[in-house]
Amino acid sequence: MAGLILLLLMMPCAFIFGFSVSQGGTCAVTAAKQLVYERHGTLLTGFAIAVGASGLICLPLAWIFGQTVYLARDAMISPELIAGAALLGIGAVINDACLFGTLSRISLGEVRFLALPVGLAIGFALLDRQSVLRPGPAHANELMHPSFAGFAAVCGFALLLGVAWVLLGHRQPQLGAGRWPLRWAMILLGACGALLFASVPGWSYADAVRRGVAPDAAMPIVGGGALLLAAVAVGGAIVSSIEAGSFRYSRPTPAAISRSIIGGAVMASGATLIPGGNDMLLLAAVPAATISGVTAFAVMSFTVPVVLIAQRIWSQTFLR
Repeated sequence: MAGLILLLLMMPCAFIFGFSVSQGGTCAVTAAKQLVYERHGTLLTGFAIAVGASGLICLPLAWIFGQTVYLARDAMISPELIAGAALLGIGAVINDACLFGTLSRISLGEVRFLALPVGLAIGFALLDRQSVLRPGPAHANELMHPSFAGFAAVCGFALLLGVAWVLLGHRQPQLGAGRWPLRWAMILLGACGALLFASVPGWSYADAVRRGVAPDAAMPIVGGGALLLAAVAVGGAIVSSIEAGSFRYSRPTPAAISRSIIGGAVMASGATLIPGGNDMLLLAAVPAATISGVTAFAVMSFTVPVVLIAQRIWSQTFLR
């Protein structure tokens, strides 16, 4: 009964999560393209708001409810962690969208991104059987209980949220009909994401795919309701696009479908080594102030623009 009540409470949260992803156009690849091609960091500043909002929830929630909520574990900085984060970024560029961005692009009618879960399934199914491809050992988060370091981390997230909120207010892009201001979309994304990952770990669509093809994987396991929450999040994103009038069916091409399958397989290899995707990093591992989460997110965020720059140099040099 308690599980059913929790599921019912989290369903509106999942809907708002998906709605916010679509409203904000949330995507690590899009953020990197803004930096590389447009010379601004609007979406990256939005990510800071999401992290700040999530960080104000994750640790206090653990202090209040203890072991009944999930707080991301920490791990040693290892070659496996670095490689996994880099592979996550490379796979996102191949796919032309990260896990967030895939959800956003599906909601816009770009159905070729429905092939990404196929790539994820292939990657998880193959890599879970390779004993050499395992994440490093993780240990309980040292900030699980109130401490000076924990309070300092929460104050840091509050400062991050405040600074990013002010900065984004000065560079707010022109809004179309039915669109929320980016900073409101990001603060709701951060808050709802924190509640979901803390209450129902393993709820995202990437986790659902992994659980389906690699049931023995070392990951937080939850009941079948997690798949329902992932579906509700997709529904929220689609409703957002329809309301904003931005839903346009886009016929997939074989080349685009192949990109999503290959990109999904590469992202799965990265998520196996971290473990977790960029959604978990942004809204669970970093807000829990884990060194491994911050490192992995930084490596992934660095890898994406580097690969984009390399692509541009390649095309300018060899494809003229």
